[in-house]
Amino acid sequence: MRGLSTELKVGAFAVLVIAILAFMTFKVGGIYWMREQGDVYHIYFKNIAGLEEKTKIKIAGVDAGVIEKISLEKGMAKVSIRVQKGIRLFSDASAAIKATGLLGDKYLEVKPGSIEPPLKDGDTIGQVVELVDIDDMVKKLSSVSENISTLVSSLNDALGTEEAKRSLRETVNNLSRVTANLNETIIVNDEKLRNVLDNIKTLTASLSDLVEKNKGPVSDTVGNLRDFSANLKADGPALIANLNSATRELREMIEENKPALKSTVESLDRITKHIDEGEGTLGKLVKDERLYENINKAAAGVEKTFGAIERFKTFIAFQAEYLSKVKDGKGYFSLTLQPRPERYYILGVVGDPLGKVRTTETVTTIDGVTTRKKEEETKQEIEFTAQYAMRYRDVALRLGLTENTFGAGADYFFDGDRGRIAIDAWDFSNNEESAKNPHMKAGVDYFIFKNLFVSAGVDNILNRKWRGGYAGVGIRLEDEDLKYILGTMPAVR
Repeated sequence: MRGLSTELKVGAFAVLVIAILAFMTFKVGGIYWMREQGDVYHIYFKNIAGLEEKTKIKIAGVDAGVIEKISLEKGMAKVSIRVQKGIRLFSDASAAIKATGLLGDKYLEVKPGSIEPPLKDGDTIGQVVELVDIDDMVKKLSSVSENISTLVSSLNDALGTEEAKRSLRETVNNLSRVTANLNETIIVNDEKLRNVLDNIKTLTASLSDLVEKNKGPVSDTVGNLRDFSANLKADGPALIANLNSATRELREMIEENKPALKSTVESLDRITKHIDEGEGTLGKLVKDERLYENINKAAAGVEKTFGAIERFKTFIAFQAEYLSKVKDGKGYFSLTLQPRPERYYILGVVGDPLGKVRTTETVTTIDGVTTRKKEEETKQEIEFTAQYAMRYRDVALRLGLTENTFGAGADYFFDGDRGRIAIDAWDFSNNEESAKNPHMKAGVDYFIFKNLFVSAGVDNILNRKWRGGYAGVGIRLEDEDLKYILGTMPAVR
């Protein structure tokens, strides 16, 4: 029976870490005992734009729950959320997808509302703020550009001819004359207008008093209206004469300012012509079709960048095994980087109870006699794994460094990737302790929960001395799980 080796200590530490992470896995995976977790509500979006399960829910910037499930229902994304116990949502509650920055993580913002009655467990939040589609924005911008071009063309057609210019000048002249006459009329009749306003104020007061108190004869009001009409009729000829005089003065003023008005119209015509010919910044904006193409290219580049970021996945796994023949434990830590579903990279550290054999040859020559002496040393050390994997449907092939030596492996996935049959071979130089053949291992891994799996199989099949069964347990976390766990940890102060 061996003592407490370094590998056994590493294995014990790994088991302790697995126990802690298993508890956190139960929390992340939604497995709870003897306590409620709040109410579940449903939200329907036309486009969730990369929103994923386990994403946080925020109310007024404070974490208030998590997204439990995302599914497709009748062509729309159905998002099921669980809100923390004690938080009430009302009938006018709303939801919107937000981002922490330009390229930051997305989260779901919920406004609880205030209109009774409150929502019940299982109800649907009806008010949804949909995301703005970049393609729709580009189309609208193109439509605006076309409308501006049409408007400029119409103005050019309407004002470009000499007849239109002459009509515009005559219209401006007439408006100037009318404005001047009206201004003079108002100045001359200022006192009379004040008297009229005073009469209207008196009439309004009388009507208000009649409505509120229901007193005073209606005939007095009618008499006041008759007096007002008589005064207006008496002053009518003078008012008309004043209007005619103001019109004449307005015409004279317009005649004096014809050169300035003509210059203004000509400048407007030149500006319109430059815009129509595509000159200047505004002309390029209206005429240059490359603007639309550049916006399309920029939108496609942004979409491609976000697509690559969303496809990239990261997995971290801890695993501990007990080897029946060696009667000792073996610990694993691995990091899987998966840029695409059909290929991924595996980086790992292994604590192996079997040591590596190092052979040292010493050559000694005495009196012309050469002596060769070989010494073998068995040393236990931390080993490293670095493999490249290609997957086709349910079969994956792996090749690279396995426990400090060249190795290869194959995997078969079943039951929706919950289970895996794995075969590995390495140490073709037979450097392991008491090894006469390469190290070959075959076994099965199966996830009993979302992040927790068990494993069993046969180890060191080709070496009789160490051939035996093994059994173990492990935990695997995805990048979304890590972000959720790190986000829920209290800050160290």
